[in-house]
Amino acid sequence: MRIGFLLNHYDSHQVPHIVPFAFKLSELYPDIEVVILSSTLEQKDFAKDIAAHYPDQRCHFKTISASPLIELIDPILAQWFFIRKSAVIRKNISLLSTFDSLIVPEMTSLVLKKYDSFRDVKLIFTGHGAGDNENFPPFDKRLREFDLCLVPGEKYAEIVTRRELVTPTSYAISGYPKFEAVAPFSKDRPQFFNNNNPTVIYNPHHHPNHSSWPKLGEKILDFFYVNKKYNLIFAPHVLLFKRKLGRGSSLPKAYQKQDNIILDLGSRASIDMTYMNAADIYFGDSSSQIYEFLRRPRPCVFFDTLPPRSDDELPYFNWNFGPVVKNAENLEDNIALALSTHNKFLPIQKKSFAHTFEIGATTAAERGARIIEVFSRTGTVDPQWQ
Repeated sequence: MRIGFLLNHYDSHQVPHIVPFAFKLSELYPDIEVVILSSTLEQKDFAKDIAAHYPDQRCHFKTISASPLIELIDPILAQWFFIRKSAVIRKNISLLSTFDSLIVPEMTSLVLKKYDSFRDVKLIFTGHGAGDNENFPPFDKRLREFDLCLVPGEKYAEIVTRRELVTPTSYAISGYPKFEAVAPFSKDRPQFFNNNNPTVIYNPHHHPNHSSWPKLGEKILDFFYVNKKYNLIFAPHVLLFKRKLGRGSSLPKAYQKQDNIILDLGSRASIDMTYMNAADIYFGDSSSQIYEFLRRPRPCVFFDTLPPRSDDELPYFNWNFGPVVKNAENLEDNIALALSTHNKFLPIQKKSFAHTFEIGATTAAERGARIIEVFSRTGTVDPQWQ
């Protein structure tokens, strides 16, 4: 049996959500040929760095690309929109059709379903996050098109079954492999500043309709530019400043080279939870990384820049984890409020983390590997994984 894992993005943020499954699968089932296909060197290098912590893994690594023309023009076109992901699939459809199962972390790969040659391949979706934004998975009706969906815990299992996005045989609870993937790279409390001042991480979502950055981002950075008694790690979603001539954003240079400010638009540290572990307080909006931050519960502040609503229901459940504010006029007061009221929010932070992620005696990598092996071989899901 041949099972492939597809890494096909412009950035490497999806890598830790999928490769632990591959490494553990190759350890547990040496008769299975496991191939990790990467469309960029950055993704491949990150996967290999994670592989070093699975010494018995037997995965093969293969680099794939789009056509020479797409590779030539994509750096220009990517400032407006992403075309390379679909182009990589078109160029490599023959190879991708040789697997018994193909595991993918994002939706673009559904284009594979339109190819006759791919008809007998099982397409398995892992996702790459655990947030509450209804405009993104696990709320996306396209989940029905995958043969199997792996979800990180009970929260997503309840959502996808309630909305009938899966059947009893097309989903399983795998856990969240990113936690074990990044553990060797991220210290519990890394120190980035030459002081003991409170450190805030500001982690806005990338989509302009769901992000606080367009309306409040520069005002938030201004506060830390002026108030040196606080440290700031500005680590937005890695796509926020991509497609800058389309829907992307731009970052003013004034905030660079400040002793109390780190600006990181997409390095490894912004992906592997290094910054999340370094912060004392979380500033955000609808990013799913809030749940990663809550692996160690701490104070949070959320910025509401959405259009006025007719009811009092919160648009994102994670806004229950701390004060919600509509502007950036009183950030020092907001920080003080988050610190002083954290005990009130601590129980729901802990409860929601446990509801979101399956964490037990069996690691997520092993759970996922066993689920994938059985489903690839039989097309079924053992009820113990649901």
